[in-house]
Amino acid sequence: MLTLRPPHGAPVAATTFVAAVNPALAVGSATLAGTTNDPALLLEEVAFTAYYPADLSQRPRPRKGLDWLLRPVGTALRGLSRFAGVPSWLLWPVVFLFGTALKIPVYRNAPLLSPGNEKQWSLVIFSHGLGGSRTAYSQLCTEMAAAGKVVLAIEHRDGTAPACTFGSRTVLYYRDEDVVFPVEDQSEPRVLPLRADQLVFRQHEVYRTYATFCKLVREGVVLEALDGAEEGLRSWLPAATDGPALVNCDDVALVGHSFGGCTALSVLSSAPPSSAYEALPISKVVLYDPWLEPLPSPGPTPATSFSEPSTTAAGTRPESVLKPDSRPPEQMLVINSQVFSLWKDHFTRLVGVVDAWQPNGRRLLTLVGSQHHSFSDFPVLPLIRTKSASKLIDLAATLSLAFLDDTLDAALERVPTKPMEERIIGKRKDGRPKRTLVGEVGDVIVH
Repeated sequence: MLTLRPPHGAPVAATTFVAAVNPALAVGSATLAGTTNDPALLLEEVAFTAYYPADLSQRPRPRKGLDWLLRPVGTALRGLSRFAGVPSWLLWPVVFLFGTALKIPVYRNAPLLSPGNEKQWSLVIFSHGLGGSRTAYSQLCTEMAAAGKVVLAIEHRDGTAPACTFGSRTVLYYRDEDVVFPVEDQSEPRVLPLRADQLVFRQHEVYRTYATFCKLVREGVVLEALDGAEEGLRSWLPAATDGPALVNCDDVALVGHSFGGCTALSVLSSAPPSSAYEALPISKVVLYDPWLEPLPSPGPTPATSFSEPSTTAAGTRPESVLKPDSRPPEQMLVINSQVFSLWKDHFTRLVGVVDAWQPNGRRLLTLVGSQHHSFSDFPVLPLIRTKSASKLIDLAATLSLAFLDDTLDAALERVPTKPMEERIIGKRKDGRPKRTLVGEVGDVIVH
């Protein structure tokens, strides 16, 4: 079996849950090109893969190995072709190899391990980036799960994943030409209008994922699980005793990469997209290369509390009024790739954003030698992974877990750190200097 690297620590399991949205919710005004006003962003159900500590005490043991590429493989190929902008025949050999054979080394639908002694597992919600999926960041998600977290990796069905198939519908990756905005919406041009609407859609998914999962572990409201997980679902239900739920839904960490980091910032700085949602109890946020361009500038900045949203069209972002209170902003850690830290204008804005949450510094890090995709599974796929790629993903996981466990300062003492220093290594095609960071792969720059 062709597998990704197993996590360090305790055995990890994975179960994929789905929950219907009734009635379905149309978000934004975009319609699918070539249709008669079919909404491009229609929320019919939420789906997420939970990675969690596995209980392997039962015999026989659950089956090991979760498909890394979402099924059906042919549909995923079409979506990856659209995302990459290359013909599908060019991608077919790679997609066939990894799509049919590659597995994530987790136990499928195994029971949730009890934390014991009246304890609870921590809860993490993970948001993927453009071209990502609920399985594309399994290295980070399983490392967190092996360390005692329950990680809900959302399958965003907003046209940012290569492909999502549910019911009789398939949503492929959306290019700008795949959607059409009404003429009246084009009279006042918006910055990245599709991404702006996708952010609202993603907010709905984050809030609904949290609410439906909490009903499972707090109230025993059983969710639908894919791939015959009925037996393992019993372990998620509230215990027969008066003890606490096995997962702590009162203290949430929000994690995201790229557009997923943008999603996290959008959630943190905006009112809930519907008055039906309660505020999320987010205490910590980990962002990998957060992409800021789709967000209003200046900012974003922490939102302390909101008044009741005003009534708006279904699925649109509500107007709200900030009501300052004494609640401190969420603790934030940003881990940047070398590429994003060398993006001058973007990095300058990012520094201001992080300073709004962490004015005392030491919560914006750059990993020397890393690329934007270094936080995903792609660089550590079998047959192509390198020692450098493995080192970087392990370092990102180590620093993230240290932050979530309030030991980041101690962890930074155990890794090589250095000041940010650039050097020119050539010229770009447009004549601008091509720069890199000075240091060894895996050095950490603490800003």
